[in-house]
Formats: sequence, structure tokens, C-alpha cells
Amino acid sequence: YPTWHGERSDAELASDIAFVHDINRSLKGGKPFLLMESTPSMTNWQPVSKLKRPGMHLLSSLQAVAHGSDSVQYFQWRKSRGSSEKLHGAVVDHAGHEHTRVFRDVAEVGEALAKLDAVVGTSVRPDVALVYDWENEWALRDALGLNNRHKEYERTCRKYYEAFWKRGVPVDVVSSECGFAGYRLLVAPMLYMLKPGVAERIEAFVAQGGTFVATYCTGFVDESDLCFLGGFPGPLRKVLGIWDEETDGLYEGDVGRVRVTSAETGIAPGRTYDVRQLCDLVHAETAEVLAVYDADFYAGRPALTVNRFGAGKAYYVAFRNNADFERDFLGGLVERMGLLRALDADLPEGVTAQMRTDGAKDFVFVSNFAPEPRVVHVQDKRPLKDMLSGALVEGGVVSLPGFGVRVLERAH
Repeated sequence: YPTWHGERSDAELASDIAFVHDINRSLKGGKPFLLMESTPSMTNWQPVSKLKRPGMHLLSSLQAVAHGSDSVQYFQWRKSRGSSEKLHGAVVDHAGHEHTRVFRDVAEVGEALAKLDAVVGTSVRPDVALVYDWENEWALRDALGLNNRHKEYERTCRKYYEAFWKRGVPVDVVSSECGFAGYRLLVAPMLYMLKPGVAERIEAFVAQGGTFVATYCTGFVDESDLCFLGGFPGPLRKVLGIWDEETDGLYEGDVGRVRVTSAETGIAPGRTYDVRQLCDLVHAETAEVLAVYDADFYAGRPALTVNRFGAGKAYYVAFRNNADFERDFLGGLVERMGLLRALDADLPEGVTAQMRTDGAKDFVFVSNFAPEPRVVHVQDKRPLKDMLSGALVEGGVVSLPGFGVRVLERAH
């Protein structure tokens, strides 16, 4: 029940909803799931009961399918005459017939799903896994210190996820207890709690050639919420190659600066980024320094490091920023590592691409969460067929109306 067309941009909200869909697919080990409930128009229990704008119902329904759902189901079929949900959205209104805008929107979804039978049962195996761990969330919530106003573990995970979503990079969202084999990039924002065996599996992942990204507030406590002795990030200290001595919490008006010092980041040296809310004061032990703080008493101290460990690399991001750093840094990793993307294209603002595959054909969902039309120029020369219209994509140009979606079939 997303609050489309609200105070946040629809594209930003769509990334958060995609994060939840990917959690559900990942909980099933990458198998398809079922969307059990969605509203055909609006809800009655949110602060404002905003109607879905034209196109949004099909777009949001197919977003679930793009991320692994094999169904689009509704609450409710017909509006109840009384009680608390009598004004909640439904397929059939109190008017009692099908001659309504909402009914036509629902029928449009049904017509689209009838053309997507080949997608049922398919999934995707991403190169990227992002760790989101509920027990870690609870431990951080109970921790007193750091920045009690702005711990924001879930928001931080969503922010890192968004950097991939904007590039059309598929992501599994997994717990820290899942297996990491088969992934090429493992991202674990604020992994404050390290359960038994997790650090060892991360070490093995990196040693065997994987790339690991950790952030501030990593490796503070064990599964009993007891602090590790001997220095943070606890049992990840060896693979990350750093010692985290202190964490500084910043007030709302405090804005620090980080300056990139190495092209290893994929970012031009000299580029600066804001530091907000939280930053770690770390020592590079075996790690190489890629960026430093440019302000306060810790100016010149490491803010971003990389440690070569076995056949792989482990990065440590010591600061929180406005999301532009994640966009640039993770985008650079995507390019340098050649990570799987749904579509070989520079996606315009508000547009994402997600995919499912049966091994012989890919099914690429190109979605525009902006109210204005967008055009995507695809670099891949393989033929693309629009599964909804039956037309071939000409010249690699995919045109999308505002709140528009196209489902493209692509042979391997």
C-alpha cells in the first residue's frame, strides 16, 4: 500500500517498494513469490487518501512482477457497505457495475498479465547481495550512543540499495546468516551485530575473489549484544584492514567534508562529499586509504579504505552522506566489475529496469516512475520485443509515457 504521489517523489518511493519486493524474493531463496494484497485505487487509513494517477496502477502492479511476484491480487473485490473499510479502494465500487475508471485499470492489469505467461516461474540470480538483518536492526535500536536521533539502519540499507536500483542492477536482499557463494559483490551497511560464523564467511567470500563493502558502525557486538574486545570492527578487522577507534555523532547543523584521494574509487581525486550524522575515526592497518576527512580535528584521517585480502577486496566507508557518494562509488564498482544489469543503457531520472529470466530468454521490465515521458537508448544490439504490444523495439529506443511501463523479451 505505497503512498504514491505524496510528499516524496514516486521514484524514491518506488525504490523503497522494490527493496521490500526483493526481500520477499530473497527470503524464498530467489524463487517467485505471490503478491497477496494490493489496492486498485487508494487506501482509507493513510493520512491522505490519494488516488492513483492514470498509469500508476499498471506500473505498480508490474513492479511487483518485475521483482519476482507471480500474481497481482487485491484487497478488496467489492467495497463493504459499512465498517472501517467502506471507503477503501476496491475493484467494484458501491455503484455496483464495471463502468468506472478503477475497474478499467484493473482490467488493464489483467490483460497485461495474460500476455506474460512466459514470465511465471522465472527469477533472477543477481551478482549483488545486500545484507539487511532484523536482529541487527533490533540491536541498533536498543543501542544508546552513536547518534540516537539518527541511527536509521533500515534507511541506510535502502539508500545503498537505491544506488543499484537506479542503474537497473538486480539485488538480492539477504540476512547475514545466508550463504554468500555465487555473488560477486556483497554490501553490508551498518552490520553492527556479527553473529557466529558471519565474519568467517565474509572472509572466505573475499579471499575467494569477492568484493565486500562495509560501512561505519560495523562489528561492534556479538549475537548477545556484547561488545567485541580488542577493537572494532571485531572479527572483521583482519579482512577490512582497519581499526575503528571512535565514532563521532554530528548535530543537524554539523556538516563535515570528505575528499577523494585515489582514482581506485572510480571517482576523480579531489572530489568532495558531505559528512552527516555519523562518522568513524579509523586507522588504516593493512588497508589503502582512498579518501580522507577534510574538516574537524580528524582532518587527514581515513574516510574510505580498501584492503586486498586473498583474491578479493574489502572496502570500508567510514561516513554517512547525502547519497551522492553511494551513487558515485557503487556506480563505479558496477562499471569496473561489469556487474549484471537488466539493460545496457543509461537510465534517465525516475526510470529503472529489472529482469527475470528462464535461462534462454530475459524478460526486462522498463518502468518510468516520473510523471513526464522518458526515452531510454539501449546499447545492447540484441532484438527486443515488447510483450504487451507485440512490437519490436526499433533503433534501440524505448519510449515511456509518464508512469509508463514496457516489458521486453530478449533472447540470449
